[in-house]
Amino acid sequence: MSSDKRVAADGSDVQLLEEMEHTMTVSARGESLQDLTGKLFQKMRKQIFQEISQPIIHMEAKAVYFDQVDVEETTEHFMLFFWPRQKKTYEVTARIVVDVKYLNINERG
Repeated sequence: MSSDKRVAADGSDVQLLEEMEHTMTVSARGESLQDLTGKLFQKMRKQIFQEISQPIIHMEAKAVYFDQVDVEETTEHFMLFFWPRQKKTYEVTARIVVDVKYLNINERG
């Protein structure tokens, strides 16, 4: 007869999965809002892995706020005079609320 119950090495039942809500501010720059959004979430993931030293099981964005959006427009010319075109560069500072599930596997003494 087998049991599905897991037992820690010291014989105690231990629930390792923990969940926390984490709020962070990240900034990114890009030529389109789509490109910029991808960069924001890459930075968010990197920052979470740096701040939480435990194995992360799942991350889910609960809320995203664009606190500051700057748009820079420039006009580019081919060979200084020909075919002018408008170029936009976006810079966004975003506040992201993330639900993080991780395993709390601190050493036991």
